[in-house]
Amino acid sequence: MKNFSFDIELIIQCCQYNTNTDKIQSLISKITDWETFINLAFTHGVFPLVYKELKQHSSLIPQEVLNIMKSHNMDIIKENMLMSAELIKVMKLLEENNIEALAFKGPTLAQMAYGDITLRQYGDLDILVNKDDIYKVYDLLKGSYSRELKCTPSQEKTWFKYAHDLGLTAKNGTHIEFHWRMLDTDHPINLKDIDFFKNKTFIDLKKQSIPVISNEEFLIYLCVHGSKHMFERIEWVVDIDKFIRTQYIDWNKIDNLIQNKNYQLFVFLGLHLSNYLFSTEIKLKSNYINSNIQQVKSHIFDLWQNNNEFNNKNSTLYMLKLFSSIIDKINYIFKIYLKPTFTEYRYINLPKSLHILYYPLRQYLLIKKYFLNKNK
Repeated sequence: MKNFSFDIELIIQCCQYNTNTDKIQSLISKITDWETFINLAFTHGVFPLVYKELKQHSSLIPQEVLNIMKSHNMDIIKENMLMSAELIKVMKLLEENNIEALAFKGPTLAQMAYGDITLRQYGDLDILVNKDDIYKVYDLLKGSYSRELKCTPSQEKTWFKYAHDLGLTAKNGTHIEFHWRMLDTDHPINLKDIDFFKNKTFIDLKKQSIPVISNEEFLIYLCVHGSKHMFERIEWVVDIDKFIRTQYIDWNKIDNLIQNKNYQLFVFLGLHLSNYLFSTEIKLKSNYINSNIQQVKSHIFDLWQNNNEFNNKNSTLYMLKLFSSIIDKINYIFKIYLKPTFTEYRYINLPKSLHILYYPLRQYLLIKKYFLNKNK
């Protein structure tokens, strides 16, 4: 296995299904900057798991460090409990108003994969609804939720045409993203061939029945989502490992769902990372490891080693390795670097006849973001 820094290696060891006591104790003795380590565990989204494991080795850790970690963990527990209650309340309200919805990630993933809503970090709630119901959802919640999207009617029309979610914030600070698709409509991958509502299932969350995505489709989503973001958080690999270990997976169905799909390598990357780091048992019939997957994995590990200093150009080159066809590669480059996003539409409101100007504006804002601001 790749030689990580002591910090990264300790985080990974703390997230193992079967932890190695001797290895963990050896790594603890090599940590010299606990503040940096704690921040790194937060950044990678696995602080609760790390704290749970390190408590077993408290004699090796300064008491003031343990006190700080305990305080941080209590904050996460309180926040997770609050968001879980909010999710149950909103899902019940949607059901009472005949709005079909599926909860995913957040508390539901924590309950399914970790068996405890407090063992996974999450900062918001994610709910999938039908696009035709999005305004019904807003009308239903606008009394207690504020809408984050502030724009003109024409800008809003553009948003709903290309985007995939709408953010709402409760008075208590809870943030909910209502998705009507998993990725933007113009993304080369949008999982539009999967009908998530058709095969939905249910889980118990605080004695409440919550509709969720089927296991196989959820696993595919976890892999695609992580790969799309170059697995910049170790948490997203841990999610895959724990989900596979705790949930029944029909691997034949996975094989059939991803066969000849342009997100196949995205799924393979997630599964390979999980197997490589956590020895997850993968039962696909197809060979899910090739040279491209290995190269992207090495790039992800380099990002972790460099504290996720994101090099947009470099990561784009590796992202392209996950697309099998030239058309998908071209579409991806077009979306990332050329096609105007909602950022440009919000930057200045142009009449439809001048929308062509959003293309050079896109280039200007990218240059400003990655080059001009760095030189200041």
